[in-house]
Amino acid sequence: MEMEIMRAGADITEELAEELSKLDKLCVGADGWSAESFRSEACKDNGFVLYIAVCGKVAALLSGYSAVGEGDITSVAVSPEHRRKGFAQSLIGEFERLLPEDTESIFLEVRESNAAAIALYEKCGFERISVRRNFYTQPRENAVVMAKKLTGGEDL
Repeated sequence: MEMEIMRAGADITEELAEELSKLDKLCVGADGWSAESFRSEACKDNGFVLYIAVCGKVAALLSGYSAVGEGDITSVAVSPEHRRKGFAQSLIGEFERLLPEDTESIFLEVRESNAAAIALYEKCGFERISVRRNFYTQPRENAVVMAKKLTGGEDL
């Protein structure tokens, strides 16, 4: 399936921000981002809001940012009917491609019970590095912190 990854920027529409929020909350639950959070991230110079639309509707998203040689993925969500089609893996690859050249590592958190997401992240080269106790709410759950070392960043 051919897919086009788009990046929301400062011109993000209210409709797109609402659609991103709706998908994030569907996948993440109460901890999902608001439309305002997506708007804010899309407007930042170091913020990333990437998405894939199918038939004019957001099917997958990734939000994140870069700072001081690190990238951080803050959310990945794929609508249930579009899972296992490579959307999340493609979004992660695009995020890596867009990061500044001096980025050394990427970090993310994932629910401890989300075995499918953990397997995907491991397939993408992430490793488990720690656990954040009670990181998520509704339901309360630990987060597995994962990291990926990039070859672009060099120790000085």
